[in-house]
Amino acid sequence: MKRGLCALAIGLGFAISPQLAPAATPDQGLQMISIDVEGGGGTLFITPEGKSLLLDTGNPPGSALVTGKETADRLADTIRSFGVTKLDYLLTTHYHSDHVGGFAAFLEKMPVGTLIDHGENRQPDPPPGSAPPAGRGGNAPAAGAPARPRITTQGYYELYLKAIAGHKRIIAKPGMSLAIGAMKVTFVMADAQPLAKPLAGAGQPNPACEGMPGMANNGGEENARSVSSLITYGKTRIAAFGDLTWDREKDLVCPMNRVGKVDVFLASNHGLPQSNSPALLAALQPIVVIEGNGITKGDDPERVKTMMESGRVEGFWRLHRNTQHPELDGPSDMIANPVTELANDGHHNLRLRILKSGAITVINERSGFNRTYQAGGASGR
Repeated sequence: MKRGLCALAIGLGFAISPQLAPAATPDQGLQMISIDVEGGGGTLFITPEGKSLLLDTGNPPGSALVTGKETADRLADTIRSFGVTKLDYLLTTHYHSDHVGGFAAFLEKMPVGTLIDHGENRQPDPPPGSAPPAGRGGNAPAAGAPARPRITTQGYYELYLKAIAGHKRIIAKPGMSLAIGAMKVTFVMADAQPLAKPLAGAGQPNPACEGMPGMANNGGEENARSVSSLITYGKTRIAAFGDLTWDREKDLVCPMNRVGKVDVFLASNHGLPQSNSPALLAALQPIVVIEGNGITKGDDPERVKTMMESGRVEGFWRLHRNTQHPELDGPSDMIANPVTELANDGHHNLRLRILKSGAITVINERSGFNRTYQAGGASGR
């Protein structure tokens, strides 16, 4: 049995009092918070210096996929809980509704310094009367929820352009890096263009590429255009690739691995079938996987298997129990929201506290249960 599978079954863990879960600021560690935005994108980073980065703004206001507090409020409240009153950077990976839907509402609640995206929308409107792209996935709307007018990806992009007027904007290019406090963010792919040269410590051949088939279904072209980031802090390397798809992953890690091994992997595309290919996971070999799935979204059995068998996995943490594949769930201590109905969701987050030494502590903010792992860096261990 793989070491990662054993670790999930028998790994040591201990609980701390739930009231200790929220971080105090200032803190000597980097805080990474996977925010429960109901199967959308919303991951926050706070550096020890108080610098901040948010990846994506989740579902739109009034979405039938969200109960209770709106996504924009959840994001803003989480950021303020760390003593941050102005977000330094907001990166929109792509223009699908579950990643940019809350954008305009969020800007009304939280000032932002610099906005980052991949440039213009690459997913034109479908012909009138056609169905949405296959494989987008999503939480089932609440029973009896009224139908809402559907905004297309182009529509969300136009709303985005209107909202960013007057803001500082960076269009991400592969190889570009940003220093955000003690954290470094390097864009390894943007607008379907990969790094031209491997990062330091990478460049090894990737045998898992041999015979890898293509996948025509990408769930919508904007997925394939996702801004994909390699984030480093001390000895820890974090991969956050948005909804980057199977064929574009191949461009990044085949025939050679341009990224290198990582320690934390924010599972791409919520664990949906169009992403997290065997070639990508053979290249990254994460120690910790964080999956921003929904109750009925993501957590595909084949993709979970790929991540679990990637070589170094010691911890697989989920935002939600998945009612479609409950056999995959693993220990409930490692699920932030182990409920089976959206109406009962407690909207708890997963938080990682990462020290420069490479100690990575994952905390379930529902219970305070936590587990600590040690980073291996690009060269692995």
